[in-house]
Amino acid sequence: MDLTVGVPCGGTIPVCNRGNTPAPAGIAIHRYAAGAGQLPSSAPSQVLDSCSPSGGTPACTTAQPIAPGECISVAGCTGVADGMELIVNPPGPGQIAECECANNGSIYQSAMCESPGCIATASVSLIRPATLFVALDRSTSMVKNSSGDDVSGSRWNPAREALREFFRDPASAGLGVAFRFWPHDNPGPCNDNPGCPSVDDGGGCALPLVPFNGAAADRLTEQSAMMGDQQELKLLQAFINFQVADGDTPMHPALNGATTWAINYKKAHPEEEVAVVFVTDGIPSHCDTVPNHIGDLAGNAFENHGVRVHAVGFGNSNAEIINLIAARGGGQAYNLTAGTTLQGSLLDALVSIRGEALPCDVTVPLAGVADPASVSVVHVNNAGTETTLTPRTGLGSCGAGGWYFADATNTSVKLCPQTCADLRDSPGKVRATVPCVTTSLTPITTNWERYHGVCPPGTKTQWGYLRYRTATPGDSSVEFFVRSADDPDDLSGATVRLAATAQAAPTDTRICDESSAPPCAIDLFDVLEELPDARTEYLEIQMRLNPTSTGGGGVQVQDWEITYSCPDSE
Repeated sequence: MDLTVGVPCGGTIPVCNRGNTPAPAGIAIHRYAAGAGQLPSSAPSQVLDSCSPSGGTPACTTAQPIAPGECISVAGCTGVADGMELIVNPPGPGQIAECECANNGSIYQSAMCESPGCIATASVSLIRPATLFVALDRSTSMVKNSSGDDVSGSRWNPAREALREFFRDPASAGLGVAFRFWPHDNPGPCNDNPGCPSVDDGGGCALPLVPFNGAAADRLTEQSAMMGDQQELKLLQAFINFQVADGDTPMHPALNGATTWAINYKKAHPEEEVAVVFVTDGIPSHCDTVPNHIGDLAGNAFENHGVRVHAVGFGNSNAEIINLIAARGGGQAYNLTAGTTLQGSLLDALVSIRGEALPCDVTVPLAGVADPASVSVVHVNNAGTETTLTPRTGLGSCGAGGWYFADATNTSVKLCPQTCADLRDSPGKVRATVPCVTTSLTPITTNWERYHGVCPPGTKTQWGYLRYRTATPGDSSVEFFVRSADDPDDLSGATVRLAATAQAAPTDTRICDESSAPPCAIDLFDVLEELPDARTEYLEIQMRLNPTSTGGGGVQVQDWEITYSCPDSE
């Protein structure tokens, strides 16, 4: 990491990262009086060390990470005036080691200025191919209930259908998938026999039933198997040709084989994101059953080879082992409930894992939230060639080369599925950029967001609590308004009430959720002045994002939550 400061002016301070590692958010910028002598000088008689400035007053902090080679504009800094010296990452609590610290300072001027003083903010996401090795438990318990009765499909059918739906999902386009069952002797022995494969070669458990060799033509596509997606067809046929589940749960050999395949594939394709998805409904039964030894397999894959291991358990599985595998493997753990919800929850887990392996989204720089229309998204391939992508209104209007905002907060950009798949054939990075703000911003008011309280007969909706997370640099703020009615047609004429104001000062109310100290939540029963408005079927919320008094941006609503209960109507 190597931070530098450009020419601070017009209410912003440009900070760039000239190093090779990302700079985290929250790095301090200190201000010093004009002529304080904290900046380096070429005068032979002046011995100054800009790595160890003395004194100084915090002015602001960087609000987002800075990728190598990228810059951001920091707005909302307090107490700065013409001629003041500014230094980023000064000594003291929170200072981060840099490879060069003699270029961390600059001098502030209040007038607007042209480039390089005005540097657009940018957020970068690396795009590269991704491949999963999916290992699915086919032990006897997959078709037995807890009492041992044969209830074919009790766990197997929902697990099978979740995987089939995942393979068919157009959003899986660009994903490479290798697959095998365990315990199973096809294409090689991976069972609960006394002989156990060595950790070095993985044995038959390292041989996939459905292979994948990295060829672009064999990656999943938006097309269905009927339309020519041959890899999808092979994955679906693996279930059609499935033999009756049988055997115990040789977890150590199965995970050993899965990680061995993934490690070997990663060595042959170092530019790819490679991960294991390990799915089981049981606990270790044969070979090495020591949980820490099983965890060591995942730890070796992640720590020594960069292969993540995700673990999914349900039925008779042990949550401690599932959590251990994922924690050691740098992946995600999912402890699901077998039954009617299994298919949906397993599909959700697979989608979440896919999102980590295929990060086709980019965080929007904070200033872009105030003016979403100003955001531009550019793909930069490894040769440095830039291609501007096309904004779309949503997933339903997607097309090649397109992107859209992930939700109404405009804090994240998602690439259209085909765009994501196409860019994996031309790895590089995708940059979301917000241009310099040359005019003062005005408050932005969001559309009303409607909530419908659904309660059983004999009870009535009672609105509970509002929780939120915001970013409000300087003296900016976010105001939350609510209104309620029993009939949606009456909402437009209902009384509008201010529920909360998020701000940095005089009282810091920027975050109001379970992580607050002390825990915070806005009681909507009080805000709606108790009865009758607090016990209505519908509620709407609206937010007003107010820029700084100097017209600076960076205001952000990151998340919010509204709860309700259903007490007796009498």
